Amino acid sequence: MAIADIITRIEDDARAEADAIISAARERADAVRERARLDAEREAERIVERTLTQAKVEADTLLANARLAARDSLLAAKKDLAERALAEAGHRLEDLPDDEYVALIAREVAEVAVPGQRIRVSAADEQRLRTLGALLRDAGIDVTVEGTSPDIERGVCVEGDGVRVDVSAASYIAEHRADLLHVAVRTLFAGEDR
Repeated sequence: MAIADIITRIEDDARAEADAIISAARERADAVRERARLDAEREAERIVERTLTQAKVEADTLLANARLAARDSLLAAKKDLAERALAEAGHRLEDLPDDEYVALIAREVAEVAVPGQRIRVSAADEQRLRTLGALLRDAGIDVTVEGTSPDIERGVCVEGDGVRVDVSAASYIAEHRADLLHVAVRTLFAGEDR
């Protein structure tokens, strides 16, 4: 065997060993690339899943907030309508025929008056309530009607012993507000889902 053959054999062995090393390195590199690709895909899936979850939570929150805003707006509109119904009820009480209006005021005075108190009538209702004194006397209510009072708009003022009570359609509405509001809401919105 000549030196040339030995050198050729060494070169062939070195080349074969180098090829094996390069091949093993390529396989390891391919495996590393494949692991990196799989890791990247899994991370991308996790990012997409996390993003979709966050988007769903944000969408649910926006929807819930929109529903709350719509509910609040509806409730505000219903409250406004019920308030307007109460205001209209007050106007209708003031617009009752004179005999019914006097009876309403007399009934309310009878609930608050104590013997010996005096009643002053609003200037606006002086003519309408001219029979109030007689009506109260006939009902056994011991009070005195003493003219008009410039400081009340409608109805009467019951005074005596440091006590003053306004009796009017407005005071009736104010005193029975909760019950009247309940009736107004039930009547206006009957059959609606709450």
